Amino acid sequence: MSTLYAVMSRSDVRGLLMRHTDARVTEDLVTTWLSGLAGYSVAECHAAMTAMGTGARRATPSDVAGSCDAARDRDAEAASPVPAFSPAAAPQQRRGGQVASDRDYHRQAGMRGIRAAYERMGWQRNADHDLARSVECPFCKAKAWAVCGPLSRNRAGVREPRDKTTRMHPSRLERARAQLARQAATQDQENTR
Repeated sequence: MSTLYAVMSRSDVRGLLMRHTDARVTEDLVTTWLSGLAGYSVAECHAAMTAMGTGARRATPSDVAGSCDAARDRDAEAASPVPAFSPAAAPQQRRGGQVASDRDYHRQAGMRGIRAAYERMGWQRNADHDLARSVECPFCKAKAWAVCGPLSRNRAGVREPRDKTTRMHPSRLERARAQLARQAATQDQENTR
């Protein structure tokens, strides 16, 4: 798919030269730059010359065109389809730019890897730890699948040390068990219908 770019006019090239170079802007110079930058937009050329910094004073049309081509290549690489990490189609973008479903997928993949390592080594894994991690912590506000923070007293003065076996706050495990019980009750109601 090709992208359409606005054609530069002589006044656009004149403004570009006056802003970024120390050259005396003549009609011949404008003609040379206009033919050298044919097919590039004013915005691309301004961005390329701004990126060059003080080197833009001595830049040639081919230097600017090369910088514009490099920027287009970077944009094309960023827009190229990347293999999906999760089965979710078109995940929603968050404010920080990271895709939420991919983040959750990677957290869960890490947990699967930890479980596999425990199994291979013959170690016993605490099932309550995974259950507690499946919900948000009401005490330290740790997100689901994230480990509880070392907080043992909140701003209200309530003290809740983390459990040594699960490494989570006890209220988080209680919340997870309550959610599991609600889900089981809902499943039973749907099965009896």
